[in-house]
Amino acid sequence: MTDSLNPYADWPLHHQLFVKVRDGGGPAQVAHGVAELHGITLDELKAECRKTGEEWLARDGALDAINQPVYAWACC
Repeated sequence: MTDSLNPYADWPLHHQLFVKVRDGGGPAQVAHGVAELHGITLDELKAECRKTGEEWLARDGALDAINQPVYAWACC
């Protein structure tokens, strides 16, 4: 059953992490907090966001403007 308060509850964790960074204000504002909340390092968070970006690129051929900054951060 899907959590009605979280529309992303059924998504894989790496997708959820990407969206938390994106919707929380971007990497500069929330990346450290998201990593800490999930008990992972910033490098691990970047790897998970990079994985999501690569999957979405493979699926859609490009990233939306809203997703591009998170993927760019994850790749640096």
